[in-house]
Amino acid sequence: MGAGKMVERCPVMPAIAAIDPPMKRQPGLVIASYATIYLVWGSTYFFIRQSVLTIPPMWVMAIRWLIGGALLLGFSAVRGGLKKLPSVRNILSAVVLGTLLLLAGNGGITIAELHVDSYVAALLASSTPIIVAVFDSLLLRKPLTAARILGVVFGFAGVAVLLYNGQSLATSLNASVLIGLGGVLCWGLATSLGHRFPVSGDNTVNSGIQMLFVGIVSLLVCAVIGPAPGAVLKAASVLSLVGVLYLGVIGSAAFSAYTYLVGVEPAERVVSYALVNPLIALVLGLWLAAEVPTPFLALGVTLALIGLGFMLYGERLVAWLRSKARTKT
Repeated sequence: MGAGKMVERCPVMPAIAAIDPPMKRQPGLVIASYATIYLVWGSTYFFIRQSVLTIPPMWVMAIRWLIGGALLLGFSAVRGGLKKLPSVRNILSAVVLGTLLLLAGNGGITIAELHVDSYVAALLASSTPIIVAVFDSLLLRKPLTAARILGVVFGFAGVAVLLYNGQSLATSLNASVLIGLGGVLCWGLATSLGHRFPVSGDNTVNSGIQMLFVGIVSLLVCAVIGPAPGAVLKAASVLSLVGVLYLGVIGSAAFSAYTYLVGVEPAERVVSYALVNPLIALVLGLWLAAEVPTPFLALGVTLALIGLGFMLYGERLVAWLRSKARTKT
């Protein structure tokens, strides 16, 4: 894909992500950027879990998104992305999407991680492409291909098996799990409808506006419901403080690596992070955080990743098989 063009429509990538100015593909930088989005984004669920252990979720969101929004908008200003300011319509669209994506979507995952293991939250979030495909079909009348139907079936089966605690459905789908699922649904809805919103053509500016807005809203909520900043700081552990700073600084800064890849790499290759991130989160959760695996973890993860694979690459696989069949005949 040439720089400056729209990103190919994909269920796990922003629909509008024009890159300006054009970027040059540098092999070393490409490898470093892939490593960054794999490792950093895959580790965010672990650090969310560590953060909310001693810091209230709304404070985690306030700190994280205020830092992230300031960093991205500052980066945009340095590289000239704010020479042409976004219109009021662009800003309002970013606010609506930010509310769905970050406040409700990521916020649901953050609140859920008070009682849900980080690797479970990551695997729930990995079902986003499946949710997007369903919303695209229901709201935008986009037909589901056979490959994507298989993706939906395998994906939902994987999530169901993953969440089952070996006792009953009622105890498996507790309040925290439902909040996390609600967050994933909100993220999927925003992703499905996002390309219809007139946001800024610069993805970094657009994301910076979303983050800053959600950070301000979260801070206002904290001012109303508490606790006070002094009490939060006093109760916070060192690990939680490191976690929230990691999310705000490293997690948000990794977006620049993603933006670079969007400009120089094919979309189907960039979205491979959706397959890798849950595995990174799984290793960190079980190994570093000593989280308890669910009874059918291996089966659930396998089914979920097969479903995700069908969603991302199923149509290309079918096209390749058909071309091979035609070649043989």
